[in-house]
This record gives sequence, structure tokens and C-alpha cells, in this order.
Amino acid sequence: MTVESGPVLVECADTDAELFRRFYETVLAPSFPPAELVGRDEALAYYRAPASGGLGTIALLDGEPVAGALGSHYRASGILLLDYLATRAQARGRGLGSALIDRVRREWVPRERPVAVLAEVEDPGLHPVTPFGDPVARLRMYERTGWSLLPLAYFQPALAPGLPRVRGMFLLCLDPPGGTVPASAVTAFLDAYMTGCEGAEAARSDPEFLALREQATAFGADIPLWPLSRASEVHDR
Repeated sequence: MTVESGPVLVECADTDAELFRRFYETVLAPSFPPAELVGRDEALAYYRAPASGGLGTIALLDGEPVAGALGSHYRASGILLLDYLATRAQARGRGLGSALIDRVRREWVPRERPVAVLAEVEDPGLHPVTPFGDPVARLRMYERTGWSLLPLAYFQPALAPGLPRVRGMFLLCLDPPGGTVPASAVTAFLDAYMTGCEGAEAARSDPEFLALREQATAFGADIPLWPLSRASEVHDR
């Protein structure tokens, strides 16, 4: 598959380790602060092994990585999390982000059959523009490509010991059927994600996590989804 400007989309499972390392170092690392990015060796082992639940697509231009999407299918919950979506600064504005989301929609979703596709995105009201990117521009891209907002004051768990949690985050949903997402799927995903990152004890007893989980269950069986125009209502300012 190609996009209008010429890049070719390839699956991470079909790439060699050296190409993935270049993708990590030239696309991912400049796009995400350390607290939001797993280590290179961990990413290399996980996203190139579909049996692990990892998924990935890289956009190549003249054989070099210029953009990519990485995801995790939490199969017990049915949630597919779009972990990372990034484009090199020099290649932005060429529709690569939209093309990668279309790849998720047309290939990942039919193959994996998740209950929902979610993504973590910084709240522009709480995260400024940095050398890693512009949260306002990112959120606009997600809005253009069909994402809705879970009304949860979300935070990203600490990805490794010594790293902080990332607060002031949104949890988005792609192409939600019926305008809701099952609360049971979301809570099962939250439990698995927290356990994998910070351990079972944190998932059982951490007050901040339990407060987030309570938000998800407060709606009953289904969590309503909001348009991204209501994003400013999610977090306390």
C-alpha cells in the first residue's frame, strides 16, 4: 500500500531489527518524552512479535522510516490500544498520520476484531508545545480521523521503575459503534495495563488508580463517548 506522497507501509513483523531501531531512534524518540516511551530493546522485542499482542506499521520513504503506528491488543479485555502514532518532523503535513490510522481501521481491526480501539493523547490544556510535538495539532488530527473522547480524567501508568506517571491525558476511541464503549472492557483493560506497568498491588490498592477505575464504572454498563469539542471539560483546570 502506498500513500499519495510515495511512502510504503510495511508491518513491523516483516522488518529486520536494524530498520526497527532506525524507526525508534529517528521517529519515536524525537516524538515522545521519556516518560511516554518504552525502551528501544523492549519495543524491538514486543512490536515485531505479533503473538505477544504487539502490532506495528512503519511508513518508509526511499527505504527509510518516516512515520509509524504501534499498538497492543489486550485480548482478555478486547481493547486494542494505539500505543504510538508518530511522524518525523520533516514529513509532517503529508497525510501520513491519517494513512496510518486508515491502516489500523482497514487491517488491524478486521484481523484482531477488538471490542474497541483506544489511544492515549495529551490534553493540550495541560501539556504545552515542546520539541516532542504540539498537543493541539495532535488532537485536531485525531478529531479529523474519527476519534471520540472517553469522559475520564485519565493518566498513563509509569512505564518503568523510576519513570513518573503521565497525568493530564485523554483516552480516545476510534469509530465507536453506538456512541459508547463497554465499561467492563475498559476496566479490564485498565487493570491489565496498570498491572503490567506498575504491578498487581498498584492495580488492587493505589488510590489514584482506583479513582480512575471508579470513574469508568460510574456510568453503568456503557461509557458514553463525547465529541472532542468537549475535551476541555474532562480535567480540572
